[in-house]
Amino acid sequence: MSTEVELKFRLSPEFSGCIKQLQLLKDYSITKAIKQRLHSIYYDSPDFTLQKHRIALRIRKVSGLWIQTIKSGGTVKDGLHQHNEWEYPIANDKPDFSQLPDQRIADCFADKRFCKSLQPIFETDICRTTYLLEPAQDFKLEFCLDEGKIIARQLTQSICEIELELKSGTTSQLFHFAEALQKDCAFPLIHESSSKAMRGYALLSQ
Repeated sequence: MSTEVELKFRLSPEFSGCIKQLQLLKDYSITKAIKQRLHSIYYDSPDFTLQKHRIALRIRKVSGLWIQTIKSGGTVKDGLHQHNEWEYPIANDKPDFSQLPDQRIADCFADKRFCKSLQPIFETDICRTTYLLEPAQDFKLEFCLDEGKIIARQLTQSICEIELELKSGTTSQLFHFAEALQKDCAFPLIHESSSKAMRGYALLSQ
């Protein structure tokens, strides 16, 4: 298990090209930008048991490989998301709970009947551009620009957001970087307190 710490901002899609030209990215990037197509499927039971227990189950296809991610608990404040995360490769787009190393989360999926009831409930289709940045010694973050959509039944919702994921360093350094980012942008970056999973469930409720 790891603890994911990230800041999220949403922006108007018309400014996504401006983001990629920011001097801040040129100054601090330590690798070339990576572009990926991310297709994710979110699972839950028909009565949304996982949502009720604040658990998100996602299977994502990345470069031809399937990755299963389970997120639970945590907090969200001022766009800062912190939660527990379990992630590992699986064979296909069907949930696989045989590799869970943490007994606490394994217990949530110990009921085979419940596991069989899990089904796809919504999807996301994202084009992600990722930069690995090192603004200071011992402070690294992943800067991701996500552009795409959430699909729930016949409804869709567009996504254009920035995720700043802390890789090493402190949350205060992450906030200082976010302040510098906002100053460099001549357009609004709005704190996003809803994860893609939360927005997917909200779209389903419509």
